[in-house]
Amino acid sequence: MVRIHLEGGGVHGEASGVIESRHNAQVGFLVGGRLIERDVDVGMVVDTGAVLARLDATDYQNRLAAAQSELNAAKAEVRQATPQEVRQRTLLKAGYSTQLDYDRALRALDTARSHLDEAEANLRLAKDQVAYTTLKASTAGAVTKVGADPGQVVSAGQMIVVISQLDAREGVFSVSEQAIGVISPGTLVHVSLQSNPSTAIEGSIREISPAADPVTGTYTVKVSLPKAPDAMRLGALVTGSIETKGKPVAVIPTGALLQSSDQPKVWVVAPADKTVHLRSVVVERFDSDTVTISQGLKEGDLVITAGVNWMAEGEKVSLPEGVSQ
Repeated sequence: MVRIHLEGGGVHGEASGVIESRHNAQVGFLVGGRLIERDVDVGMVVDTGAVLARLDATDYQNRLAAAQSELNAAKAEVRQATPQEVRQRTLLKAGYSTQLDYDRALRALDTARSHLDEAEANLRLAKDQVAYTTLKASTAGAVTKVGADPGQVVSAGQMIVVISQLDAREGVFSVSEQAIGVISPGTLVHVSLQSNPSTAIEGSIREISPAADPVTGTYTVKVSLPKAPDAMRLGALVTGSIETKGKPVAVIPTGALLQSSDQPKVWVVAPADKTVHLRSVVVERFDSDTVTISQGLKEGDLVITAGVNWMAEGEKVSLPEGVSQ
C-alpha cells in the first residue's frame, strides 16, 4: 500500500550528441578517368565554384579535336550540297532538269545538314566532357570527407569529396525508447557544448528516427540549430536537455495497476471505513518499475500495491504499520 504524493509533471532529461551539417553534398565527376590533382583536404573551407580536383583530360581533348574535325567536314559537305540544290532547282524551273535529279540534290543537302547538326551536338558534348574533368564546388562549406587520391582511376559519379554546409548545423542525439514517447518534432531543446557549457543555444527537434538502431536500441533525434555559435563546429560534442512543465502526476508501482478492462484502474482505500474501491485512472507513461498517472488520483490517496487481482469492491482492509489514515 502506498500513499499518493503528487509530483510536478513534465519531463526532464539529457542526452549527448554531436554537431553535424543538415546538408552534406557528395561531389563527384560527371565523367570517369585518372585523378591527377585534388586541391582540397578534410577541414578546408571552400566557396561555390572553387576547384576541388582534376582528371587527366588528354582523352577528352582528343575527342574534342575529333569532334571539331567532324564539324568542319560537315560544314564542307553543306557548302558543297547547297549550290547543287540551288542549281538543280533553277534548271528544273527552266525545264532543263528532271524532278528526279532535283530530288537527289535536295536529299543530299538534307543529309549534309543532318550531319552538320549531329557534328555540332557532338562538339558541344566533347566540350562539356573536357569541362567535366575539372571538379568544382556546387555549394560553399567545409570538406568533411575525401573519397579518392591522385593517381586513382575513378568512375563517373564516384564520391571525391563531401562538402558540409556550415550555415545549416544541427545536433544529432541518440535517445532511449522511453524518452521518444514524450518528445515530438518542434519540442524545444537546450543544446550546450560539453567542453564549455556556457556556449549554448535553443533549438527545436526537426526529425525523430522512426526505427531504433539495431545495435544500441536507441533512436536518432536531430535538433535544428539555425543560429548556432561559431564555437559549435562540425563534430563538436554537445549536450541536449529538455525540461517541460505539466500537470501534477502520481507515480505508483507497476503492480498497483489493474488492467482487467479497457480502462486502467487502481484500488483506493476509503479512509472512513477502510474499504477498497476501484477507481479509473489515466496512464501517462510506463517505466521499468513504475507507472505515471496523470488523472484519477489525488494527494493523500491510499493505493493498494499488492494482490490487486484478488480484491473485491467494498472489501475491508487493514492498514499496515507506518501508514496513517
